[in-house]
Amino acid sequence: MAKFHVTLKASLSDGEFYWVADVQAENEDAAMAVAEARFTRQLENAAKWSFSEADVEPL
Repeated sequence: MAKFHVTLKASLSDGEFYWVADVQAENEDAAMAVAEARFTRQLENAAKWSFSEADVEPL
């Protein structure tokens, strides 16, 4: 197994959401599946989320 740094992006109606995870998997496709599964598990705790970083730029 190899380690992968996976960044997933979801385009939503009100913005974009990025999920970044370091995972171990056999290949890149499997790494994406593992990262997606981890994100899905975290959705159960979404009410407890808080953002620890922000980057705000004027338009």
